[in-house]
Amino acid sequence: MEEKLKIATRQSYGEKLAELGEMNRKIVVLDADLSGATKTNIFAKKFPDRFIDVGIAEQNMFGIAAGLSTFGKIPLFPLLFLQLL
Repeated sequence: MEEKLKIATRQSYGEKLAELGEMNRKIVVLDADLSGATKTNIFAKKFPDRFIDVGIAEQNMFGIAAGLSTFGKIPLFPLLFLQLL
């Protein structure tokens, strides 16, 4: 039987964001001071001009995302911040 490589969900998330960023230049990733834990730093290293760290302003991040979307951008952020709504 083939041995499967185990990878943390957050690592997969960060890698997939970077992959999506290569496919679509409209994607902008937002994070709230947790890019190391959420692995959005993988995207940030590849696309620093399309990464926004809002610091400890999680609720403000949603307003920023709404504004970006009105200009045709596709804002993405870790789902763990949805509990703040």
